[in-house]
Amino acid sequence: MKIAFVYPSFHTQPFNENLPTVDDEFGLFPHLGFGWAARVAKELGWEVRLFDGLATRAPIEQVIADVRAFGPDLVGFSAHACQTFRFMLDWAKRIKAALGLPTLVGGYEAKVYPDEIMGHGCFDFLCAGENITFLREFLPAFERGHGYEKVAELYYFRGGEVVRTSPRAEKLSFRDFPTPDRSIYPNHLYYSHVSQRRFFTIGMSEVGCPYPCSFCCMRNSGFDARTPEQLIAEMEECIALGIHEIDWFDPLMLHNRERVMAVAREVKRRKLDIIWSCRSRVDSLQLHRSDGKVDEEMIRTLAEGGCRRIYFGIESGDDDVLRAMMKGQRATAQIRKVLACVAEHGIMALGFFILGGPGDTPETCKRTIEYSLTLPLAYAQYQIAIIKPHTQLEQQYVIDGTGIDYWREYMRGTIDEHLLPTPWTEMTRPELERMARQAYFRFYGRPRYAANMLRRIESWGELQRYARVGSQLLIRPLRPPTGVELSSARRALRATGTFAEALMTAANPGARHPVFRAGGGVKGALRLAKKEYSRSHTDAVLTEERATELLHHIKAKAGGVSPATPKAARGRYEPVMDALRAEALAANKPLVQLGGRGGDTVSTCREDVEQGGGVEGDGVVELDA
Repeated sequence: MKIAFVYPSFHTQPFNENLPTVDDEFGLFPHLGFGWAARVAKELGWEVRLFDGLATRAPIEQVIADVRAFGPDLVGFSAHACQTFRFMLDWAKRIKAALGLPTLVGGYEAKVYPDEIMGHGCFDFLCAGENITFLREFLPAFERGHGYEKVAELYYFRGGEVVRTSPRAEKLSFRDFPTPDRSIYPNHLYYSHVSQRRFFTIGMSEVGCPYPCSFCCMRNSGFDARTPEQLIAEMEECIALGIHEIDWFDPLMLHNRERVMAVAREVKRRKLDIIWSCRSRVDSLQLHRSDGKVDEEMIRTLAEGGCRRIYFGIESGDDDVLRAMMKGQRATAQIRKVLACVAEHGIMALGFFILGGPGDTPETCKRTIEYSLTLPLAYAQYQIAIIKPHTQLEQQYVIDGTGIDYWREYMRGTIDEHLLPTPWTEMTRPELERMARQAYFRFYGRPRYAANMLRRIESWGELQRYARVGSQLLIRPLRPPTGVELSSARRALRATGTFAEALMTAANPGARHPVFRAGGGVKGALRLAKKEYSRSHTDAVLTEERATELLHHIKAKAGGVSPATPKAARGRYEPVMDALRAEALAANKPLVQLGGRGGDTVSTCREDVEQGGGVEGDGVVELDA
């Protein structure tokens, strides 16, 4: 039996958090979900092939021809993010129409929106759980052609109706996941905007996050990590495939000091020919010291063990904004000391900053930019605050604030792309984009920084890339100002910039730029320029008035039946840690903290709730208190 996994190309959307040029140039990454699925499928004797349209730039017509030539029995897709779902759906419909093969869809959004996804009619089966356990039951049933009712967490069509099986009783621990099978990927095509070695890949060493940041979909979701031995084995598999750089994509890799130091020491001991990067909070590099000083021993061990970059979520230079974001840190001199120590040991520090977040004003945004310029960072990224799916901000400002479950309706296909509201700030999206672009030029245009960057450059191609990206960032038009009527001359200037910037993408190995969707090359650039010239306003915002219009439209389309009330979506906003806190409070258990220790997992926190923590006092002191 054969299974073909298909990953479509996707492009910049109106609701993305980055400037379009930053999104286009951020990199090309493998979708790890296919690697885990491939591992299980091969164990069951299936032949597997991945068709990565994003990495190869292959048009849908070519992918259809290649899939047909492979001759699979089943075609698999991933609904891994709301923001890219429409692109995947388009490809799935066209492949289904052209080949008529059975189709399977999984991914994170398939767990959250199974009915909405199955409603599109182009998927025969949907995995609403972890693909590791699901495929071990589903693929044998598919081979037999029956027995689907015994496969847990499956949605499928029977007699023209969608049937849903029972949920799985036991959830799989992340450390029970196998290593993703990276032999299915075109590894030579993947890169990040700061990667240094070939081949490059990404990995996941843990899942979940115990922190309560309101802008993140992983807030208070616990913590489950793979062992050092498993990570070393994964690195050795990568090296055997010619991969010599890995970026661990989990948000908090340095949370558990002992685990990550064990990994670094083993990389050094075995002299593994691989470098790696990770993401972390700044305070993770001082969290484990009782005196609150910088954990230099940890930083030195990381550097000696192959760590070359750490991405830090600094977010803001204003303490009130950080508090409003529920970030749980302050913009103190200690942050500067941590970053300086990281740099002194040869690790590049990269800072993420958010402009226009809860509590932000033009003054606080300027303070954040000025603050970023004082930090010893090798790179900085300035994002625009947006409301992402499955976050506290979505619940508060979209579902409760406008009365419409936007992302559910977007997945269902009843509404189009909108900028989601940001009522916490008076700054408009166009204003924030101009501020972000100015921040990029101020950060990267400093003479001393430019001199240091030139010394770090290792090839002529790398220098060309930086020069091209800077030029694209300068000439690519941003959103038109809100409420401003553009003159013909100004629209012509914007169209010219659009055309020139689109042509520069010929040197870009990525495929996210909309010029590829418009046909590529000069033809695509001309189409984009024509569209830009006729553009007279900024993108639609989901205001309360607009939400009311959409609700009437949705109701009319459904034959007068109102959509599910927003409260029906609340279940996905009760993270694991929140539920445990509620359980402890209900039982009046005396707990000091849940999830704040370096080795905490959902299991250890659950034990704390059951045992009462052994601390005198009443109630629970939350992590963000």
